[in-house]
Order: sequence, then structure tokens, then C-alpha cells
Amino acid sequence: MRYITDTEWQAAIADEFYLQECVGLTETASEEGTAVVVTTEGYLIASRDSWRRDSIALLRLQEELQARQAFRQQLLGDAREIRRFLHDAEATRTQRLRQHDEPTFDRTRAQQALEDLVTQALVLEASDIHLVFDARHASLAFRVHGRLVGHLERPREILVAAIAAALNTSSDDFHELFDEQRLSSASINVVVALHGEPQRIRLRVQKSPTRNGFAVTMRVQIERQQILRLQDLGVAADLIAQLHLLLEQPRGMLLIAGPTGQGKTTTLAALNLMIPPDHKIISLEDPIEIIQPHIEQKPVIADHAELNFANMVKVALREDPDVISISEIRDSKTAQAAYTAALTGHLVTATVHAHDCFGVLQRLHDLGLAYEMLAQPGVIRGVLAQRLLKQDCQHCANWVPDDRTACPKCQGTKAGKRQFVGEYLDVNDGLRRALRSNTLDDYRAELISHGWKPLDQQLQEAKECQMESHSSRCG
Repeated sequence: MRYITDTEWQAAIADEFYLQECVGLTETASEEGTAVVVTTEGYLIASRDSWRRDSIALLRLQEELQARQAFRQQLLGDAREIRRFLHDAEATRTQRLRQHDEPTFDRTRAQQALEDLVTQALVLEASDIHLVFDARHASLAFRVHGRLVGHLERPREILVAAIAAALNTSSDDFHELFDEQRLSSASINVVVALHGEPQRIRLRVQKSPTRNGFAVTMRVQIERQQILRLQDLGVAADLIAQLHLLLEQPRGMLLIAGPTGQGKTTTLAALNLMIPPDHKIISLEDPIEIIQPHIEQKPVIADHAELNFANMVKVALREDPDVISISEIRDSKTAQAAYTAALTGHLVTATVHAHDCFGVLQRLHDLGLAYEMLAQPGVIRGVLAQRLLKQDCQHCANWVPDDRTACPKCQGTKAGKRQFVGEYLDVNDGLRRALRSNTLDDYRAELISHGWKPLDQQLQEAKECQMESHSSRCG
């Protein structure tokens, strides 16, 4: 990468569309050696420290410019010269705004700021965007393969305006005035360009007050997201075969367990792909996260008098389904409804918040389903408990860094795709006897003695394999 010449500096004009963002990137940096600017000629100029420190943000700026066919070249510049150039450009802009009494921020710029955030999230393959505002500043981070990365400071005014404008103009379910100190949940629809192709994105927004400001978390949902198959998720072939046999059964429950953020919804969608196309699937979701063609996806509102899970299961049963998919069994009424659906000849797939497979049985018991009820033949067919184990980016090991960019695979986050670790429990006659006699601990010990590996053991072995990646036991 070459340095900008004096002649190019003299002809350069700051692109006001990106001016505030460049000022924010430059002024919020703790080191004086960081500075960045975009010019109307299509130059992305940054100091050497900025190319190293802010590679994610600079890559996103370059993606934007390329999408608009406005990118020309990356250039190196002296931090002091860039800062002086920014100061002069900002002063000129402020003077013009005062002379013409123009607003300092408009809806178009706010909308673009939101699209920039979403584009950056897509480039990073982030599942969530995290924003935290205090009285003067705003910080930005992304959830990438389970890790919170970025932790960048941004101009507060721009991001507040972006959130407020989006809620007021691009949301179907936000029906109030924007208030920083008010608890709010809503959805935002936005279209962004990525690699030259338009992407329709739905953001699930949760806003809540903090001690000295407020926080916003946005779940990124791609409208035409490809549904991954179980093998794409890293599920072992023998486990896929077991699940396939289970899904061929006409009735009973298949339950998926794990904490929040461990891929249960993705696995549930992958299971739906395995169900024959001549079966009618009704999926009850709060909220709908992955668009699944040819499946009746119905939105559920957990605390609504009519649209809650338990009532919607009853509605679904009257619509002649073969399979009912429940995004989460979280209360006793939903547990009872799922149990009834399984008893009446339907296949039920659902997720449950529990640590492992045996924890699912305890959780259902706590929700009012007695062990004798769970022990009835055909009620529960199988339980899958899963985790997604964090991994470092494998590409970084062979990446030779230069002055311009970080690793092109992870964009400098060091986060690699997570590893699937799963524990499967087949509900057979032995387990049903243990349920009736309340001897689940003894049955679990017996399984382990015969080679069954509990989830915690699998996780420990997977972590050891990561630390000893060249060891023969890791295969």
C-alpha cells in the first residue's frame, strides 16, 4: 500500500457522507496515531496504526464504497495530516450548515448509519449487534460465532438518530415515541447491499435503560437465509441416522436442549428439512427467526391471552398437522399441550432450556409432567443436548499479515466457526423403567458404564483436542 502524495492531498475533498463516521473513528481512538478519512475521489486514507487497529471498520467502509462503485484505492497517510484535513472539513461543513440553517442530521444519513451497521454485521457473520450509550459516547460490538468482538467507540448522535429513525419509519410493531429511558421491543426491516446483491434483513430490537444511558441489542435475521443441514452443522453421521429414524415415527416428542445462543433454533430448522415433504409441519415460534419455505410458521406471543404457546398448540391440532414444532417449551401449559399433542398421534419437535438430556426430563417434571406421564410409550422418543464450542479462526494460522488488513476470513476477530458437541438420549424401555421407579441417576451411571459419553465429558475432550490439535487422539 502506498502513501498519498502531496498532489493528491491538495486535490482531496472529504466525502461528507462519511465525514461524521471518520471523525468518530479518529477522535474516539486513544492513540493519536490513528486517523481515517474517505474522499470524494474514492480514496480510503488511513494511518498505519488505523489499518492495524480498525481493520474491521475500514473493511466495512471499503465494502460500502465498492457497493456504490465509489471505491478507488486504499492509501496510507500521516495521522497528523489526516486529523488536520478532517478538522478543516468539519469546520467548513459546520459553517455552511449555520449559514443555510440546515439540520445537522437528517433521516437519510440516519438510515445509512443503520445500514452500515447491518452491513458490517453481515461481513463479520455476526448474529447480534450490541450498542451501549452513555451521556456522551456510544460503543459498538458484534456477537461473532459466540464471541463479543469489536468494542469500538462511535459518535453517539449518529447511532441514536439511526435507531430512532429506524424504529419510527421501518418498524411494523413500534407504536410509541422513541424514548431512551423506556423499555422497548420491536422489529426493524432493512435492505442492504452485500457483494453487490440486495439482502433483506429483519432486526429484532431490544432497548433498555442503563445507569447512565441505554443499551440496544439487535438480532440479525436474514430473510432468505439458507437453512443448514445437520451435516453442515457438524453433527456426526451416526447421530444423524438416529435422528432420521426417530423422525420417521408418527408420534412422540423429539426435544433439543441447551442454553441460549447454542444453536437450538438452527438445529430445529435442520430437523424440519429431514421430514418428508408430504407431511404438514406447523411451527410455533416466539419470534420467527429462520424463514422456512413450505412450512406454516405462526408467530406466538408468550404472554398474550390468545396467542400464547399453549393455546396455539391447541389451534394447530385443529389444522390437521403431521408435525408440530415448538420453538421453546417454557411453562407448564405449553408442556402439557406438547404432551397432549404427542399422545394424540402427532410428532412434536421442541427446544427446552436445560443443561443436558437428563436435565430435560427433570425440567419437564418441574413443569408438571410426572415421570409416570413421561414414561408412557411413544410420548418422548429422544432428547438431544447440544453446545457450540468456540474455536479460533483456523485461517489465521496460515495468514501472513500486511500493513493493510487483518485475516480476510475472520476480519481480525480471531473467531472461527463453532464446533457442534451433542449428547443424545434414546428413550427406550430401560429409561422408561427408570422414570417410573425414579432411578434416573442409576440409569445414567449404567449408560456411562456401557460407553455412553455425557455432554460434559464430550466438551472436556473437545477442549483438550483444541489445545492439543496435533495430538493423535484428536484425529
